[in-house]
Amino acid sequence: MASGKKRLLVPRKVPKLFISSRSSSPKTFGLGRKYPFRYEAKEHAEVPHVVKFSGGRSSSMLLFVLLESGLLKPERGDVVIFNNTAAEHPETYRFTALCKAIVEERYGIPFFWLEFQTYEDARNGDWTRLPAYRLVQPKPWSEKTPDGYRERGEVFEEMLSWAGFVPNQFQRTCTKTLKLKVTRLFLRDWFACKEGIERLGHYGDESRLDDEKMYARHCRNNGGVPRKIFLEKKAYMRSRPAFRPEQRFADFSAAFQPVQNPYLQGKSHGNGAFFGDDGVEYVSFVGLRHDEMHRVMKVRGRNAGGPESDEYAGEHVYMPLSDMIVAKEDVENFWACQDWDLDLPKDAGFSNCVYCFLKGAGGLRKVHEAMSSNGMRTKRKAFADTPCDIEWWKRIEVMYGRDMKKEKRTMRSKVKNNFIGFFGASSGFSYHLLDQDGLGEKNLSRFSDSVLPCDCTD
Repeated sequence: MASGKKRLLVPRKVPKLFISSRSSSPKTFGLGRKYPFRYEAKEHAEVPHVVKFSGGRSSSMLLFVLLESGLLKPERGDVVIFNNTAAEHPETYRFTALCKAIVEERYGIPFFWLEFQTYEDARNGDWTRLPAYRLVQPKPWSEKTPDGYRERGEVFEEMLSWAGFVPNQFQRTCTKTLKLKVTRLFLRDWFACKEGIERLGHYGDESRLDDEKMYARHCRNNGGVPRKIFLEKKAYMRSRPAFRPEQRFADFSAAFQPVQNPYLQGKSHGNGAFFGDDGVEYVSFVGLRHDEMHRVMKVRGRNAGGPESDEYAGEHVYMPLSDMIVAKEDVENFWACQDWDLDLPKDAGFSNCVYCFLKGAGGLRKVHEAMSSNGMRTKRKAFADTPCDIEWWKRIEVMYGRDMKKEKRTMRSKVKNNFIGFFGASSGFSYHLLDQDGLGEKNLSRFSDSVLPCDCTD
């Protein structure tokens, strides 16, 4: 190490809450119960393992329990993934960067940060935008750090501009597009045992999309948004880079080594691996707790052949924290034993996207009160016009929501609200309403049944 370079503080201890079933001395947790880890199928021990890291305390607890238990192996192709939405709290980025450094330095497991992006290419004679991902460094983006991560909502807004509408409780396109699909695209490259990812898109400096052709395609696909509104929503997407650069895995992970798992041989064609019959199978770990059973059951349904199972063929999701009967209190106790932690209030609800609509009306009110407190006063300028600022969410909701009156559409007679935003039309709730001083607990309770709690699963 070069003289004067600051060395990362590696934690001194990480409690082992469960261990491999191959061990002869199981550890205990909680009320003296034993929690040996067992694979659902013997062959799962040989396929690559993927840890989906959200940046919160639960997923990070799971990650280090897996590592300390010796359940992750770089030679098998195991990897840790963090999908950046550009809507996280700055402390989440600091904590995730620290976890990445510890994981790679101490345990030798590659840990990648990924971001959704679109790129321009020709399809059926027309230029269009296609979904992809890019690798990013655990440093904020700047002109001097063009590979740095985005933190001002750019990724989230590009997804909205590309889709043309905001997600809601019943169409959770943000999780699906920014996390689930990005992860599958990355794994298609990773399991192909490549050295990196190829360049995508044309070589021009400016967008080659044509307004008239874009809108004509929208109409051919039974779209009915007026031309002016449609093009306004597409403007941000068109301002984003028109290509995805070629990137080497070694430049984005200090622990990268070419994957040499014999199991993966013969399971690629073209530029990537394939899944499903005779393709790649893999184990993925998600940090859902036992007190989040509604989310756990949703994932189990997907594993058992639910409606989304075909999209994620070959994936076997494990949720050890739920199996271990771990609840929020246990996670907090775990981190109280560590030398480092996520420096966010445990009860403020800052985890994941700061003002995520799936936190529910009451949860969002708590987040907003915390973000508006005197303790945050010095940070408000830095948070301005970012997803840590409710003004950003208000602007985004108006820009990408659907104003049915402006679109000259007729709503169902029972729906009085003509605007469809993050909370749908029937709830009557919005980010503008959340910011009103007169919205107290009594009035807030009106929306408790119509604004659902978080149900994300990855």
